[in-house]
Amino acid sequence: MRPNVRLCILLPSAIVFFVLTTMAQTHSSTPKRDINAVLAAHDRELLAIPGVAGVYAGVLEDQKTPCLKVMLARRTPEADRDIPKRLEGYPVIVELTGEIRPLATP
Repeated sequence: MRPNVRLCILLPSAIVFFVLTTMAQTHSSTPKRDINAVLAAHDRELLAIPGVAGVYAGVLEDQKTPCLKVMLARRTPEADRDIPKRLEGYPVIVELTGEIRPLATP
């Protein structure tokens, strides 16, 4: 096969592969950053939601899969609406903890 013909066959295949790979990475729910970096990037916005008492990095019930946990002092319509189900590929779990207060004053 002549070099120009090979190039005409291989080049479109390479372009299609590149586009499909890029789309898969863009739309993938696989985390791209460390969970602690994701938490640091989003903690203030999560804490600003009415009813949120705290946020932390944890694991799902399988004890393997990292996730972000949001502690709620109380359920609010804003919390139900504004707390995402996933952040940067990590699942977000809501825990109803009630209000969090220190045990004693210093």
